[in-house]
Amino acid sequence: MANKKKNNSKKVISTIVTILIIIAAVAWFVGGKPYIEIGAEGVTLVQTEEPLAKHIPEIIRGEYPPEEEYVIVEAENSSAAPDRTADPGRTVVPEALEGQQSKGGNGTSGSNPSADQGHAENDPLFFGNPTDSFADTSLTVNYLMVKPQYTLSYNASTYCPNWVAWHLGTENMGSADRMDDFRPDPELPEGWYGIKKADYQYNKYGFDRGHVCPSADRTTTKDDNSMTFLMTNMVPQSPDNNRVIWMHFENYERELAKAGNELYIIAGPYGTGGTSSKGTFDEIPVTLKSGEVLHMNVPAYTWKVVLAIPAGEGDFSRVDEGATAIAINVPNKMGMQKTGDWEQFICSIDEIEALTGYDFFELLPDDIEDKLEAMVYER
Repeated sequence: MANKKKNNSKKVISTIVTILIIIAAVAWFVGGKPYIEIGAEGVTLVQTEEPLAKHIPEIIRGEYPPEEEYVIVEAENSSAAPDRTADPGRTVVPEALEGQQSKGGNGTSGSNPSADQGHAENDPLFFGNPTDSFADTSLTVNYLMVKPQYTLSYNASTYCPNWVAWHLGTENMGSADRMDDFRPDPELPEGWYGIKKADYQYNKYGFDRGHVCPSADRTTTKDDNSMTFLMTNMVPQSPDNNRVIWMHFENYERELAKAGNELYIIAGPYGTGGTSSKGTFDEIPVTLKSGEVLHMNVPAYTWKVVLAIPAGEGDFSRVDEGATAIAINVPNKMGMQKTGDWEQFICSIDEIEALTGYDFFELLPDDIEDKLEAMVYER
């Protein structure tokens, strides 16, 4: 009798365990097939698919999944696959916007003053638009996106920003929590694919979703912080770059702001081919439901240029040869911190311009611009 009861108990336990496994499997499936990722942000539950649980009403009505069509965007005048070795920020200016060219330019067609009009003081582009970017969908590799927190030039061929620009002062730093709500940018033009958090495939490729405009530079409100987690503000960044060199320089920028300065900052990726703990990769492939494969570029470098002046008003008139100009260009690979911190990657703004073809701070008088951009910062 005792053995029979024992066997019955085992069957009950086995049945309960089986039911729990089935429930867990169903929950995993409808919850977006998540996995646990340990990274710079701590322990994160990553959903590899859109959770079906959010769409139960549509499923019942037979309206889910919806029909989706994405455009595979290629560089201008290209009939073949995008050339990822070409200048990622090449400017293509609409004919109606063509005008007088000024010093420097972006290495292709020069600088268009009409791109620099209408920017108020403390606007990220107050001193100029580095690539003459416009919000024109024909500019698929140089599409301007203006947000209250920052401005960027998006490249729909690399699926990354060419550059992100923002203004930093103490008014941008508050007590808002880090939101960690990585998501596609809903303001991308219709038909353009929006990179998702899971597209980085960290377990396979090993690159962080590296903020260009940092989360900690926008903590006045939760909305401000949340906007930095749009995927158009991210580039695939090696952990040692993102979590050590890049982070330490971001901390230094905030120190400058807290010391009574305001900063105009522009940063972005360059080139192709980065190294993570998983290996060296030129791209992260993103496979659509249709079977088409997109190619998210992995940059070879991440660069940043900074113009710092004492906080105040009348910024244009207060920039002189005594202003602080800083530029760094960091290899996107592991191990750089073994030979020093961010100071080892200091260069001149001129060097970043030569590398990218962009024209930074072009609205400054040429003599002041020349001297600031030629300087090599000494901490």
